[in-house]
Amino acid sequence: MRWRWCSFAVVLAGAAFGLTGSAARPTPAAIPVPIPGLAAATTPHADPWAGAADLFFKVAARDDAIPDAGLPRAVAQDGDGFIWLGTDGGLARWDGTGFKTYSTEPADGAGALPELMVNTLFTDRSGRLWLGMSAEGLLWRDPLTDSFHRPPNRTPLDRAHVVAIVDDDAGGLWVGSEAGLSHIRGSDHHATLVTGLPPGRIGAVHRDRNGRLWVGDESRLFRRDATGGFVAVPVPGVVGVITALHADDQGRLWIATAGSGFHVIAADGSIRHLPVTVDGHNVPLGAMIDAGNGEIWTASRAGIVGIDPATMRMRRLAHDPYLPASLAENGLNHVMRDRSGLVWIVGDATLSYVDPAPRRVLGLVNALRADPRQQPDSAWSLGVAPDGALWYGSADIPGSRLAPAPAGGLAPPQRLPAAVRNVQSIAFAADAAFTAGESGLFRLSLDGRRVQRLSAQSWSRVLLRGDQLYVGNGLGVALADARRPGPPRRLPWSDALTDLRVRSLAFTPDGLLWVGTARGLNRVDPASGRVVGIRPGDAGANALRANFVGTLLCDADGRLWAGTIGGGITIFGRSAGAWHAVAHLGRRQGLPHDTVDKLLLGSDGDVWVSTDGGIARIDPASLTITPLHAADGVPFTAYWTGAGATLPDGRLVFAGFGGLTMIDPAAPSRETADAPLRFTAVRGNGKAFVPTPGRMLTIGAGERSLTADFARLDYAAARDQAYVYRLFPQETNWTRVDALHRSARYTNLPPGRSTLVVRALGTADRGSLHVVGAPLTLEIDVETLWYETTLFRIVAAAVIVATLLALLNLRLRAARKRERQLESLVERRTAELLVSQSELEKLAYTDTLTGLGNRRLYGEMLGRHLGGARHAPFGLLLIDLDRFKRVNDALGHDVGDALLIEVADRLSATIRQNDSIFRLGGDEFAIILAGLDGEPAIDEMCRRLYAAFAAPVTAGIHRLQVALSIGAVVARAEGMSTEAVYKLADLALYDAKRAGRGTWRLSPLDPEG
Repeated sequence: MRWRWCSFAVVLAGAAFGLTGSAARPTPAAIPVPIPGLAAATTPHADPWAGAADLFFKVAARDDAIPDAGLPRAVAQDGDGFIWLGTDGGLARWDGTGFKTYSTEPADGAGALPELMVNTLFTDRSGRLWLGMSAEGLLWRDPLTDSFHRPPNRTPLDRAHVVAIVDDDAGGLWVGSEAGLSHIRGSDHHATLVTGLPPGRIGAVHRDRNGRLWVGDESRLFRRDATGGFVAVPVPGVVGVITALHADDQGRLWIATAGSGFHVIAADGSIRHLPVTVDGHNVPLGAMIDAGNGEIWTASRAGIVGIDPATMRMRRLAHDPYLPASLAENGLNHVMRDRSGLVWIVGDATLSYVDPAPRRVLGLVNALRADPRQQPDSAWSLGVAPDGALWYGSADIPGSRLAPAPAGGLAPPQRLPAAVRNVQSIAFAADAAFTAGESGLFRLSLDGRRVQRLSAQSWSRVLLRGDQLYVGNGLGVALADARRPGPPRRLPWSDALTDLRVRSLAFTPDGLLWVGTARGLNRVDPASGRVVGIRPGDAGANALRANFVGTLLCDADGRLWAGTIGGGITIFGRSAGAWHAVAHLGRRQGLPHDTVDKLLLGSDGDVWVSTDGGIARIDPASLTITPLHAADGVPFTAYWTGAGATLPDGRLVFAGFGGLTMIDPAAPSRETADAPLRFTAVRGNGKAFVPTPGRMLTIGAGERSLTADFARLDYAAARDQAYVYRLFPQETNWTRVDALHRSARYTNLPPGRSTLVVRALGTADRGSLHVVGAPLTLEIDVETLWYETTLFRIVAAAVIVATLLALLNLRLRAARKRERQLESLVERRTAELLVSQSELEKLAYTDTLTGLGNRRLYGEMLGRHLGGARHAPFGLLLIDLDRFKRVNDALGHDVGDALLIEVADRLSATIRQNDSIFRLGGDEFAIILAGLDGEPAIDEMCRRLYAAFAAPVTAGIHRLQVALSIGAVVARAEGMSTEAVYKLADLALYDAKRAGRGTWRLSPLDPEG
């Protein structure tokens, strides 16, 4: 999520939090606040959009998914690239999709721990993992045996509570514990208790860039001098334990405490105090890291405290209930940055990670929050003004203007005048903006303050070409003069369009206007008024695949791209003086979804598309499609609002369900070639094996089975990763698997030596798959048994042949008798199977609660009706019970189920004999009305339904008044998908609910061919 420089302002356990020196605001939103005693930053972020971008935290494991439901305490990354999580219930290794656990009992070849509570983790320079235990001192893990060991000699450290570990730059370690400071020699791990420090608990140890060792105890700081002794460094005002130490790039030492915030020691020895308070009480601080984005991040019990050491400004990253991808929780125990740059966060109930410095793809959610006490706006339309401001329209509220703030970053959204509501399309001239929406057509000044209504009619699209302003609505296309704005004049050729409901407009270089409607595409010559309509199936294999054309784009070669609902993209080109369809792109060609929401032309010449399933990049020359995944930083998957725009610097903005996605086409793709490929578990004949370089797996007598699990440790893309594996020399082809099935399994391996080779696959910048990284190999030796020798096989073959000949005669006799028995049995079983099949078919298509048809039967019936819709139009009603959730919450699910049964019976009694009714799930019902064509018939049926529910419904001992909201659509043409028809009815249902519930609405987007 996006986090501005801020004062603490959250609600946790009922308390408002605030940094010392600034008043707390009742919101997670933030404003720049100087820290007392330090100079406030005055240089704003060079890029206001990047400065306003949110960070999107992703939860790797939560609650019960954490092994043994332990309280997470620490996280580290070992030399092999695995993420290790220490909890009070043991140790766990994360490979991107699952955990391997370690406890006090050995399991699956893993060594046992002396106790469960792991207090801290550390990886030394050789990649070895060290564990600081709560009561069992210090342990190190041997990767060759997957076991744990103590230092060889006995010291007080053996039974100490270990708090902090740091390397000594010579292969050894410094260890802070309740027993004091200890040193671990690198050559043999010999432990020595260090003298010269006051007795007591050591809370933090740190070695700075100059090699000096700093030690913090309960509230004091010490520095190790050149002689090996320790010098006390007075730090006034320290309260509580010194929990962490960190040196920044400027040579300053940052001291985090449990009771007095930060204390910063500058290179000249001066000390500054930065208190961090919560309603006057200090926030306990913990581990500190360099986050990789120019900040120091500190784990605290109120989220992450981020500090810019260059400006000494502070911000807070915390959980926000309005922002689902914000920090999962505020009570944090540890933070760690891995080698790929991801920051891992350990909370009381979660393990999560975040990219602290996204570059190519940015997400903006909090920037759309006009009121910090409410949810962010949803953008239904987008437009970029000549001054660089981003305008957007939202449902049921005035349009908004988002612009850089004078002091840096983005200003809160500026609402347009109240009359400019439900904006569906935006266009800009050099000195004015034009908006089209349900409240009319408006001309506004670029600052969004002065407005002129040009038309009170509802308009859906606006396109400015020179001084000509083209607008579309449900009555066709109209034209106005942008220099002398006035009411638009309806163009007479509108009546020749395939449908009057205009959904998209675009010009091609030959001066032709293309008009996308709810029932096809139109090519218009504005000079002559000649209209050529294009419908699905009109131009062969590459023709339109769906009626609804929602977005149009002219590419750099002058071709016209048409994006449809449910039919992908159709590309039209001009040759020999005529236009024709030249290509079609859909899910089969690599699009994330067949419903195309917005097409934009990138500064690189590529076409970028948002769909109901995500965003993709298309090379217009080769038509190669490269989908963008979560690993690329794409924060959302659904973009059904169909809004997008291009910033002056070439960045693309798409409106997704939840916020904005901003893409820089010129920025390089995410680099992950160095992510290691590792075996996560290997078992031969059911026994665990620890694979290490140069070690061969020997499989003896038994099942001769092999199971090898593997993972490429690219955690941001773990669930999008694909692999291939092959057993040499036995196999000639590679086997491909995805991230959920990343395992090679073999049974009855042949004797002798073989090699299992695993490769990871990645997606190239133009969409093709290629091998990434080094191969992973496992050498295998399967032992040969005595009965596998050549002599034994010859003798065995002769015995088998003789035995078979002897048995053949006996079997022939038995076969004749058995044949007669089988014939009788087959007849009996056939009759039983016919009965069972009939019962199973009934169960498969019936809702178990109401006895109505279920969603599966609904899908098949709707598909059959759509196949003959041109000759037999039909209607589809989607019905929701208004406020049904209140019945479940107030009276219980038993009453709710009884109510659903009674509603189903009453609906069934109301419809006609040739109609079909289904329960789709919850309180959602669907009715297919056969032979209905037009609104009057739908109106009659809806009146009958409402009349049927005029009387209360009896549910158990309760009599309940039931209100229905109905969304309707009439299908008159073939070629529409069931998803598209359902979506139109669902939109109508949404309109009915928005109109106050207890009513019905017919979809204005009639799927007629």
